Amino acid sequence: MVYFSNTAVLRSIQQENAKTRKLKYLVTLLLRCLFIAALVLAFAFPYHPEKQLNVNTENNLVGVYIDNSMSMKGQSQRTTLIKDARQSARDLVHKLNPSNRYLLMTNSFEIQNEYPMNQEEMLDQLDRMNPDGAPAPMGEVVDRFEMLAKQHGFETSTLFVYSDFQSNTFDLSAAKADTAMQVVVVPMTPEFKTNLYVDSVWLASPVVQPGLTNDLYVRIVNQGDKEVKGLPVTFTMNGAMAASTTVDLEKNGTQDIVMQFVVEGSGDQRCSVSLNDHPIIFDDTYDFVLGVRPSLSVIELGSEATSCALLFDDDEQFRYTLMEPSRFDLDQLSKAQFIIVNENTNLNETLQQTLLNCVADGAAMLVFPSKNDPKNNAFLMSKLGLTVMELDTNATVAQDLALRHEFFSDVILDMPQQADLPKVKKHIRMRSNGIPSSLLVLQNGDAMLYSETVGQGQAFVMTTALDPKWSDLADHSLFVPMMVKMALLGGQLGKLSYTIGQDKIMVLNDMNLEGDHRFLFANADRSFEQMPASEVRNGKVYLYLNDNLPAAGFYDLLVNDTLNRVTAWNESRVESRMDFVDRDDIEAQFKKAGFDVAAVLDTSDFANADLVEAMAHQSSQWKLFALIALLALLGEILVLRFWK
Repeated sequence: MVYFSNTAVLRSIQQENAKTRKLKYLVTLLLRCLFIAALVLAFAFPYHPEKQLNVNTENNLVGVYIDNSMSMKGQSQRTTLIKDARQSARDLVHKLNPSNRYLLMTNSFEIQNEYPMNQEEMLDQLDRMNPDGAPAPMGEVVDRFEMLAKQHGFETSTLFVYSDFQSNTFDLSAAKADTAMQVVVVPMTPEFKTNLYVDSVWLASPVVQPGLTNDLYVRIVNQGDKEVKGLPVTFTMNGAMAASTTVDLEKNGTQDIVMQFVVEGSGDQRCSVSLNDHPIIFDDTYDFVLGVRPSLSVIELGSEATSCALLFDDDEQFRYTLMEPSRFDLDQLSKAQFIIVNENTNLNETLQQTLLNCVADGAAMLVFPSKNDPKNNAFLMSKLGLTVMELDTNATVAQDLALRHEFFSDVILDMPQQADLPKVKKHIRMRSNGIPSSLLVLQNGDAMLYSETVGQGQAFVMTTALDPKWSDLADHSLFVPMMVKMALLGGQLGKLSYTIGQDKIMVLNDMNLEGDHRFLFANADRSFEQMPASEVRNGKVYLYLNDNLPAAGFYDLLVNDTLNRVTAWNESRVESRMDFVDRDDIEAQFKKAGFDVAAVLDTSDFANADLVEAMAHQSSQWKLFALIALLALLGEILVLRFWK
């Protein structure tokens, strides 16, 4: 037994321990209560009551925008993005007050949808909605909705935006935000973000010649994180196989391939380059039309013929005509593929401007200097970037050819170092403004042949004449291939293909403008027909397409019920790139542009909850309470573990 002289110390220690345990108990209890309260509030999904939607208020227009561009046909977890968007929109309309007024917006901007509808009409239009449309900038969509809401007299409006928000089309920089409009964003996320597609095609030579081998260039793009080996690519012409090959693609890579083919016959050839890829298939095929002419029209302007007549007059490939400038035929000139202004002519300014217009429309033109006056046709030269200086009578010889220029790419295959080039006795000295290219240069440094692009065509200027007193060019071996190449450059037809949603105007340069014309645009089985508005201006016919075409493919242009030409149309490849804006950036960009973003929701929110509950689930305040609950739990653990 141990005896203490004073027990007061023990009583004091016991009292202090009791106080500490009581305080520890109270702190633990408070932390546990805070944990439970914060957890309950977190699962209650609190939100700001001032962020209520205007959907069920009076004089408010409810707009539903469904992006019906081709990328929305991508695969979702259940079906496709556009089908999910349409079903979600139906769920939304069902849940809202039946007295609401609705507006349906798509990329097609269809007039029948741009008036306030009741609930039943809105559901019917959603079922009838065109699933195919060209891409439209987001700023244009919201501006149009704001304009329609004001036009119909609504004080406020709410726009639900269903889109996959591709980076290429999500642009709000030019949009004008209206404070009376709310935006509810519903991002559609594709299941797969990979795509293989045919981007474009082009010809190695601008003219396709029947019976000869031609080269077609095709660009294939891989929008994916995996390499592709041995992808089959096929080229068909009028439904028959013309060529095939395989291609290897690196991840997120691009590859240009060459496909060789031979055309038999003339006229418009319906061609397609295709590959197989799923689930995005709208860009797997690229349609285009190859125009093969039976012969090319060559017109020589002059009072008398030159050596050009001997070259072109007896060749079945060409239709040669000698035309006197004083009696020129404008219609015949506008249809010519190659126009030669020889040395025996002097043109007035009106005819010179007419020739420039023909070149701008796709013809090729070769101008020789006038033997009578070097400064004749000075207006034409000035428009081509050349100034006529003086006549040089010093004999010289051609020295340099611009062999790297595309003009000589298939004219001269191999040239020896000491090649015999044309000899020149007289030539016109000219000063260039730097734009025309010098294709052939004389020994004294002056240019013998200039080349200049004018619009869709090509203009050539020779500084010496074909007369033997000027040069031996007409007898030189270089003369024939150069002249034929110039004629072929002017023989190209219009565009290989057009893009739906972008090309709204077609320009016809080679039509007989006499009499009345009735134009009809139709597909092969005539299930689609459109009569475009037309206008004749500056010797050309302009056709204005009123509506977007229903699908990619081939469409016939009929003039007075007679087939005039075949055209090919493709969907825009803007939609082919698998680059999307994420949810946070979507909301941030809308807010930066000044829009009131009420919520960013998922399509499932409209099927499983009312809008208030959906917005509450999208609020970020639950994260704050969840964090508080975790901190309270951590504090309780620390108290119990370290408070002795």
